Amino acid sequence: MSTELERARDEAERSREEHRAWLRGPSSYLAAVARHDLPIGGTLRLEGHVIEALRGGFRVDGEPSGPRTVEAGRYRLRLSHQNAPAVVVLDAEAPKADLAPDWFPYDPAFRYVVALEEDLADVAIGSTRERDRAATRAGWFVFAVGGVTCRLAALRLREPGTPPDALELYFSDATSGHETYRMRYLDVVVQSAGRYVVDFNRAYNPACVFSPHYNCPIPPPENRLSVAIRAGERMPKGINPPH
Repeated sequence: MSTELERARDEAERSREEHRAWLRGPSSYLAAVARHDLPIGGTLRLEGHVIEALRGGFRVDGEPSGPRTVEAGRYRLRLSHQNAPAVVVLDAEAPKADLAPDWFPYDPAFRYVVALEEDLADVAIGSTRERDRAATRAGWFVFAVGGVTCRLAALRLREPGTPPDALELYFSDATSGHETYRMRYLDVVVQSAGRYVVDFNRAYNPACVFSPHYNCPIPPPENRLSVAIRAGERMPKGINPPH
């Protein structure tokens, strides 16, 4: 294995251990105990704070704010905008579901360095809260799995708090729904001008696999692969996949 691949594997393993520790912590998905949807222009008084939903963010106790977590005594209030604002309440003292993350062994065959085939378009993708989320399709990544040519749309959500250069892949594959959750995500990393690292060993589960209080993007039809991507995060331990 080359030095570059060894470094990528080591970084992936380190990230997995950090995620495992974070998931048991006070701000993890497993700490979510409630969700308060808040229409734009609406106001919510919660745990000593006054939270207003604005079109481009929030106002917390009279001060403008982007999506973030607000301390509230025993609780943490996660301000989630996504053009459908909500406050997710986190309680570090509440019992947590007995779920543990799990991953496939690192496989360098699922790490690609590819060009982006530009194809700019505004699109809408589904979400687990049954409301479309606005996104920009930057283009397509084309790669091969076991000799089968595949392509995925690279997307950027058009929502407050999303970095302007972010590119993400929301996808499902032949493992989805049994070996893995019904969908997974992957953050794409720029390697050099026009070249991107698409490393499926870094594919991760959405928040909604751990809690019903989150609003997660659903892969568009063109990002549903027929091949198996046995890399990245698997179904969490503690969840019985459907038969």
